[in-house]
Amino acid sequence: MDINQLIGIHFKLNKRSLDGCDCRGIVWLYYKYIKNKEIPFTDGQRVLFRNVKNDTLRMVSVLETFSDPVKFEELREGDIVIINNIGAYGALGVCINNYQLLHMDKFVGSCLTKLQYIKEFFLMGYRPNV
Repeated sequence: MDINQLIGIHFKLNKRSLDGCDCRGIVWLYYKYIKNKEIPFTDGQRVLFRNVKNDTLRMVSVLETFSDPVKFEELREGDIVIINNIGAYGALGVCINNYQLLHMDKFVGSCLTKLQYIKEFFLMGYRPNV
């Protein structure tokens, strides 16, 4: 599969398929189809956005089971990024190279954004060791 096939997937909360996914799902799809690796998708609980801080902390706890933290300046292909999505909650994305982030936009779907544009929203980066 080519990275371009992961662009334009519709946003669907708590899903992880080519027919629709959320931010965790696009990271999972990237690893499954581009890297040919399985990574944990969730801690087993649905994300409901009722407690945004708690949802972000849960994402971090899952990431920490198979990843090491990295700084923004150290990001490279395959690193998973948590961004502060306009002050509302932490959203996930994955670096597809040293300058672009594959992530979900609720209205556009999966898309690419230059890393320099998300620098001020960067919360944490993780390098999977899978």
